[in-house]
Amino acid sequence: GQHCVEGGEFLPVLRRGRDDARTTVAAVAGLHLRGVGVDWPAVLAGGRRIDLPTYAFERARFWPRIGAGLAGDPAGLGLSAAGHPLLGAAIGLAEADGWLFTGRLALSTHPWLGEHVVGGSVFVPGTGLLELAIRAGDQVGCDVVDELTLEAPLVLPDRGALRVQVTVGGTDAAGRRAVAVHSRPEDADDATPWIRHASGFLAVGEPAADTTVGAWPPPGAEPVPVDGWYTALESAGFGYGPVFQGLRAAWRHDGDVLAEVALPETAAADAAHYGLHPALLDAALHAIGMGGFVAATGAGYLPFAWSGVRLQASGASRLRVRLSPAGTDAVSVTAVDADGQPVLTVESLMLRPAGTDRPAAGTDALFRVDWVPVPASAVPADMVVFLVEPSGTDVPADAHAAAHRVLERVQEHLADGDSTLLVVTRGAVEAVAGEGVADVAAATVWGLVASAQSENPGRLLLADVDDPASLVVAADEPQVAVRAGQAFAPRLARAAGTPTAVDLDGTVLVSGATGALGGLVVRHLVESHGVRKLVLVSRRGGAAPDLDADITVAACDVADRAALAAVLAGIPDLRAVVHVAGVLDDGVVTALTPDRVDTVLRAKVDAAWNLHELTRDRDLSAFVLFSSASGVFGNAGQASYAAANTFLDALARHRVADGLPAVSLAWGLWSRADGMAGATDTSRLTRGGVLGLTEEEGLALFDHALGQPEALLVPLRIDLNQVRASGHVPPLWRGLVRVRSRRTASTGSASTLSRQLAGLTPADADRVLLDLVRGQVAAVLGHSGIGAIEPDRAFTELGFDSLTAVDLRNRIAAAAGLRLPATLVFDYPSSTALAGFLRDEVRGGAPVEETPAAPTRTGDEPIVIVGMSCRYPGGISSPEDLWRLVAEGRDAVTEFPGNRGWDLDNL
Repeated sequence: GQHCVEGGEFLPVLRRGRDDARTTVAAVAGLHLRGVGVDWPAVLAGGRRIDLPTYAFERARFWPRIGAGLAGDPAGLGLSAAGHPLLGAAIGLAEADGWLFTGRLALSTHPWLGEHVVGGSVFVPGTGLLELAIRAGDQVGCDVVDELTLEAPLVLPDRGALRVQVTVGGTDAAGRRAVAVHSRPEDADDATPWIRHASGFLAVGEPAADTTVGAWPPPGAEPVPVDGWYTALESAGFGYGPVFQGLRAAWRHDGDVLAEVALPETAAADAAHYGLHPALLDAALHAIGMGGFVAATGAGYLPFAWSGVRLQASGASRLRVRLSPAGTDAVSVTAVDADGQPVLTVESLMLRPAGTDRPAAGTDALFRVDWVPVPASAVPADMVVFLVEPSGTDVPADAHAAAHRVLERVQEHLADGDSTLLVVTRGAVEAVAGEGVADVAAATVWGLVASAQSENPGRLLLADVDDPASLVVAADEPQVAVRAGQAFAPRLARAAGTPTAVDLDGTVLVSGATGALGGLVVRHLVESHGVRKLVLVSRRGGAAPDLDADITVAACDVADRAALAAVLAGIPDLRAVVHVAGVLDDGVVTALTPDRVDTVLRAKVDAAWNLHELTRDRDLSAFVLFSSASGVFGNAGQASYAAANTFLDALARHRVADGLPAVSLAWGLWSRADGMAGATDTSRLTRGGVLGLTEEEGLALFDHALGQPEALLVPLRIDLNQVRASGHVPPLWRGLVRVRSRRTASTGSASTLSRQLAGLTPADADRVLLDLVRGQVAAVLGHSGIGAIEPDRAFTELGFDSLTAVDLRNRIAAAAGLRLPATLVFDYPSSTALAGFLRDEVRGGAPVEETPAAPTRTGDEPIVIVGMSCRYPGGISSPEDLWRLVAEGRDAVTEFPGNRGWDLDNL
């Protein structure tokens, strides 16, 4: 906060730089340069002061290190600083005399934008888009924004950021330049289209007319009260924070509205960095409703199209504004400063009702699973193949049985040798659109083996075939489906299409409704979808929530077919089913038992199949299954849960192929109240690019998914930049993260651990191995470096469990190029012990050979010292002084010397 900014090492550097450097670096670093004091006794009421421990403090640095040349091109990217708080860089284009400006907008870097809320969403005000166009015009010598049409709202996400581009084209035949503003989420994949928010033209205008004004307010002006004006705007759906509440006074005069607006003191200093601060101009437009310039529809209005905009003075923090009618739902604007000198003129600003063309919420976090053709190859002769037997007619029982058989076979395989096991199903996935899932029960195999693959890279493969005789595999693809000899592999893709409305005018049955996530869904159905009749079922039952609806709570185990049939018999007008229920029993695949698997499958598989069969003859408009992305991704440590959820995904596809409504939502992480992450180490998922959904985001995705045509959707917030930066893009992500991988050319240097250790002394080899182990331990536990890992401390004391132990085994196996046992961490329970094991594995019991020392001359040739001198801190001016310093163990650290001609002030 305030202390860190004013007392830290970052802001003083900025104070020595130029204003545009300050803005550029602040935006790049993502820092807040303004804070507030905290009344800690009030926050920590009842607390008491205690003595700090006496051991030395351990510190970690989190401030970014930023070098000199802030206003130029600090990163050597060939970019120029844009010199604007909303833009980071600018670059002139080689062709067409155009320009490109780039920026990054986020609530974390531009918190004042969070004070402009329309209909519950944070909108960058239309005045902000105009400001971007004005800045672009300044770059190319155009002093007039001839036209600027706002095509789509620029909505800031609650978390994360938007990349913004402002483009300026070359001069056309009319002497104008095209300008446009686009944005795209920062974590978007390369295939995600940019959204155009504004487009228009810049021009060079004629000399401006004199717009100075005389007496203010003019004689005869009728005062208009402004007290309570923002309360009225709030009731119309506009939420303005202090920065935007700039309307100070207003009058009516000859059909016009006159207003005084000012930025609050906290924002006034920022005005100097803008052409015209968007919040100040936005405040001027708040007075439009006082003049009857727009139709009285009861809705608020927002800027739509600017025409003839000229900024004549920059940096204003106060304005006197005249708003005049300029046609239907349009005004002209004249603004002057406190001395009456011209600041801004707008020939015409057209307005439109708020909410028009509002983008759907949360659609950037909704994905589907596509199957794409990949090159196929024959199954290697040394690969072990296990064909899963086709299921019978008792689908739930067959699902349990298939999971049991495959679990046993996988555990046997992992405990014996280092070969690869290929598990083959028939008709358990839908690889071709419309084919459905023939063997729904066998779908459990896919989730179980996918998790085992995550825990044991390279040991397991999955294939689904239409004909076992045409079985093939695909290089670098852990999962394939084979149809008519062609191999297909799964890829995530963004879900497209516009959802259709779902009729919920009847009773909705919700299973698992007494849980935290089920409760959210029930409330949302009532408050957002207008559902007035619900039946909530759970094994324990309970009291009905206090909602404006007719709600019945039934104690019913949905996995009990007879009990569920009795409940459904009492719901003649059933219109929708939402199956939220589920249980967890996480553990690595080698530790699972059939009983543990059955516990998880029963709540998902048995219950979902009962709901499917007992309602298939009902006239349902929606059949929603709450699945989990653990089945799609194969989360490590969740084999039984993944198996249960791949069954739900297959059931949804099976129903849709039969013409029945269904959608399975394979949810990613919810930030709160989901209960679906279970014991999973969510920090590992976050480091892998998976972000948590807020309740608002999750419910918005639920709405968008209801009317989509896909049977399986993956609502998931991901940071694709983090996935891309990891250096390894899993096959499932390759449709989103397009990174061309190339083999690294050989340099002739050691490429395996054994070759890296060759020639080292035993002590040096041990140090390299210990650093390797400690580095991987730090990575698994999320520490910043090996300094946090004590070599002899037990892994269990550091916080390892079975899942993190598997993760560490996999990392070390990849780094060392070795096959390592699953019990590695427990057999060698500290970094030192594990490094010793690696040493023995690498050398195979043979001692590490030392590199012989370079030969030295031992003859009797005279050695002549022609010169020897020292000049070190601490008064060291001769070799004798240096030896004395070493022998006495003195500290020679001093201030920088003042006789070297160094720039001491900047060191």
